[in-house]
Amino acid sequence: MTLQQLIISEVAHQPEPLLRELWHYLNFLKSATRDEAVPVAQPLVRKGYGSVPGIVIADDFDAPLAEFADYRP
Repeated sequence: MTLQQLIISEVAHQPEPLLRELWHYLNFLKSATRDEAVPVAQPLVRKGYGSVPGIVIADDFDAPLAEFADYRP
């Protein structure tokens, strides 16, 4: 069964107040999609590590920290 057929069969058994709310909601969705353009997602471009100018990493960056000496074997 297609989605359209499932929706029609479900709507056929609903009371009038719920159908009225559904009709209002469908009109809202149609107007919302008509008024705004669907944005096209642009691919995210990443420059990579070290691409920020002016950032200098210390030569001993990977060296063990003295503060953690008690936790090392």
